[in-house]
Amino acid sequence: MALVPAAVLAAPPAASSAPAEGKGRAVAAPSDLEAVARVNGHPILRREFDFAVQMQFRGRRDPVGLRELQATRDAVLELLIDQELLYQKASKSEASVSGKEVEAEFEAMKRRFPTAADFAAELRRSGVSEAEFKSQLRRSLVVARFVEREIVGDVKVSDEEVRRDYDQNPKEMNRPEAVHLAQILVRVAPDASEESHSTARLKIEEILKEARAGGAFADLARRYSEGPEATREGDTGWVARGQAPPAIEHAAFALQPGQMSDVVESRLGFHILKVLERRPEGPFPFEEAKDAIRARLVARGREEKIRPYVEQLKEKARIERSLKAAS
Repeated sequence: MALVPAAVLAAPPAASSAPAEGKGRAVAAPSDLEAVARVNGHPILRREFDFAVQMQFRGRRDPVGLRELQATRDAVLELLIDQELLYQKASKSEASVSGKEVEAEFEAMKRRFPTAADFAAELRRSGVSEAEFKSQLRRSLVVARFVEREIVGDVKVSDEEVRRDYDQNPKEMNRPEAVHLAQILVRVAPDASEESHSTARLKIEEILKEARAGGAFADLARRYSEGPEATREGDTGWVARGQAPPAIEHAAFALQPGQMSDVVESRLGFHILKVLERRPEGPFPFEEAKDAIRARLVARGREEKIRPYVEQLKEKARIERSLKAAS
């Protein structure tokens, strides 16, 4: 169960959000906004539920089957109910957050998107203003503070537990073949005109000429790339087989370390790729895996504390579910 503040975007605020200082609750939503559930009388609106489901499949390329969709809808509804129960409990406690903390979390959320414009577009698609979103962030942070202080506390995992988990789960420790990529990206909007498309193509070809003439790839990426990797000299990190769009994957895995691709086109625009390192399929070395294992075991320990607490809240709560089956 991914409780707050994980996936804050998966739980956008209702049409009437809480007051700016997070004290008290807003008036019930207008009757034309359907509630998929009510928790002690407080509605979970269809809008926030639908957006939460959409965020579960964000970035996915393969089709979603009806059975998987229904299972996801059921899980998301229960998550939103859990979050509402925790918020109701937290709002009665001394948990609070400052405006500065809310702003910091807001900026962190924006950085999870390729650009600030992409983040703004996501908010527009969901019908949520920045003010509403910040109100939801405040709410999530209040719950997170309450969970840490009143429920979870300090979850410790020993080095011996980490090593034992590594040794007992060899299949989970296997990783696919991967390449460490750098790129230069010239963006092309999906609805760009033919002229804009041609202009972008000419720009990327000029950059490729400069790179092949001896220009430092890192410098060119910093100057020209229109993606977040520009601030990292083009470094996009490790990409495993099956993770990238087909055109990118085909070009990247055809290269050896130090080699650079021709121009590659994707739905984002035009790319020039450079492979920095290659890694064959095989097990993660323990030293590389131990931090991730520790984090997973800590998360499991947290879950073992949070789940029974939420179940107790559910036993005492008045929960009405009115979600219709997926069609």
